[in-house]
Amino acid sequence: MNDSDERIAAHYDDLADHWAEIVTTSERSNSLWSVLEAMLPDIRGSHALDAGCGAGVFSERLADRGAEVTGVDISERMLVRARERVPEATFHRADITGGLERLPDDSVDVVLCQHVFSHLPDLTDPLATFRRVLTDSGTLVVSAHNPAHYYTLVRDGTYPGGGEQAHLDPEVHAPAGGVRYAETQRFDITWGDDAVANRGTYYRRPIDGLFGPILDAGFTVDRVVEPPWNGDPGVDGDSGPDTDSGPDMDGDGRAADFPPEAICLRATL
Repeated sequence: MNDSDERIAAHYDDLADHWAEIVTTSERSNSLWSVLEAMLPDIRGSHALDAGCGAGVFSERLADRGAEVTGVDISERMLVRARERVPEATFHRADITGGLERLPDDSVDVVLCQHVFSHLPDLTDPLATFRRVLTDSGTLVVSAHNPAHYYTLVRDGTYPGGGEQAHLDPEVHAPAGGVRYAETQRFDITWGDDAVANRGTYYRRPIDGLFGPILDAGFTVDRVVEPPWNGDPGVDGDSGPDTDSGPDMDGDGRAADFPPEAICLRATL
C-alpha cells in the first residue's frame, strides 16, 4: 500500500466498530440501497463481488438475495466485522487498484462497488480489474459521491446542514491552490471534534472524470440515478416546508439547492 492507501485503511479501521450503524441509517437504507437494489439483476445462484465491502452490510444483502458473495476491503478491522456479519461469504483484504489476483478471469457475475471511487485518485486500474473478472454478461453497479455535490462542498468549504451527518461537525479541507472543476483533486474532511477527530482523504472529479473511465474500460452505462436528499428515491428532494431562516431548506433541514450526495449507475459489458 502507498501512503494514501494507508491513510484510507486507518480511517476505516477507526470506523469499523460503528460502520454498520452508519451504513444502515434510514437515509442510506431508504435512498441509496433501494436504488442500488433496483439496479441489480437477478443474482440467485450467481457470484457477486462486493468491492470495498466495509463491515459487510451490502454483502449480507447480496447473500440474502441468493448470491455467492466475495468481499474485498482495504481495512482489516472492517473485514473482521464483515466475517462476523456474513460467515457464509468469503472476504479478503485487498486494494481494488492492485488487480485482485485471487479472482480468476470471467469468474464474477455482478460487481457492486459502493462509495469507493471517491477514495481513488485514478479509476483506470480498478475498472480494468472489474472488466477482467466479470463474465461477458456481467453487470457493474456503482454508487459514488456525486461530482456536483463534491464540487459544491469543496468550493463552499462547508457541509450542508441537517441530516444524519450534521452531528459529526465535519470540517472540509480544500485542495491547496483552490478548487478547479475540470481536475481530479484531493481534499480531506475531518469528522468529529478534536477529541475524536477522524480525518478522511477523498478525491473529487468532474462528471467526465467519473463516466469517462467507465466507458473507456469497455462498459456501457444503461442507468443513472441521483438519489435525492430526502431518502425517497421516488420523489423530488423538496418534500417539506422551508425553515424560518437561512437558505432554502428541504424537509430534512438541508439546503434545498445543494446537489444530492450520491450518484448511482449500472453498466454492462
